Amino acid sequence: MTPNGLVLEECDLAEKPLPLFDEHGRCIPSKPTAAVHSNTRRYFAIVQPEIEYGDIYKRIKKHLGVSGDITASEFERRAEVILQKLQNDPRTKKITDGVRIPFILPKATYADYGDALERIYLKAVRDSFNNKFPQYDFVNHHKDGLAGKLSIAPESRHARLVEAMQKDQAVGYFFPCLTEYSVPAAIEQAEALPDQFLLAGGFDTCAAMIATPDLLLRTDGYPPLLWLGALQGEKEQVGYHFEAYGYNLTFNRKPHFNQVAEYWCAGLVVLG
Repeated sequence: MTPNGLVLEECDLAEKPLPLFDEHGRCIPSKPTAAVHSNTRRYFAIVQPEIEYGDIYKRIKKHLGVSGDITASEFERRAEVILQKLQNDPRTKKITDGVRIPFILPKATYADYGDALERIYLKAVRDSFNNKFPQYDFVNHHKDGLAGKLSIAPESRHARLVEAMQKDQAVGYFFPCLTEYSVPAAIEQAEALPDQFLLAGGFDTCAAMIATPDLLLRTDGYPPLLWLGALQGEKEQVGYHFEAYGYNLTFNRKPHFNQVAEYWCAGLVVLG
């Protein structure tokens, strides 16, 4: 009973879990000690592409390779379970209000992450983009090769995705929701989130780009630069990224110096 004589229901006294994502699906900064913008004006934004599971399945199967062990209907079922679980948790529900891309990754074991990324995944991104947009170009500006140059940031949880791929084909959802985070802040934030969230690296980000080749294509605004946040390069404070250049799509590396910029973004992944 309150001093005013009102009786409070027991549920009113219980603390409600705070949401981890805002109304646009952006991950609310909570953990990072590294550079991050607490507020964003959303000037650089990704527009939700059309999601048609059958088309995405065909696109990934054509350009990346998916065995018959998983059908289009099974892909859709597993992907929808991921969304449903996120929506059932008040902490994570709002991430599904933001941009979201389902994907499949083939069962595979790679001796060298960088070699596989360049030889298989970037080629598949190029082919998927060129197939849908023959009037535009995909350009890999990094000419020195990736073999032996990439490693996984230990705190990013991305190694769990690689382990899942070694066991079976992996189904997941990609959420480019770490907008206006520095790369170190994205790693810190991912580590602080519930256990199912992994920071996106190369294979999963490429799979999302293959699934929706128009992910960074905007005719009425500006998309962000998309970091492969879970990957460490051969030099400190240098990372790899996708970026739109006009209506073309590019891949490159650049120094980030552990800083943050309004047009930077990284992705989270949830597997299911």
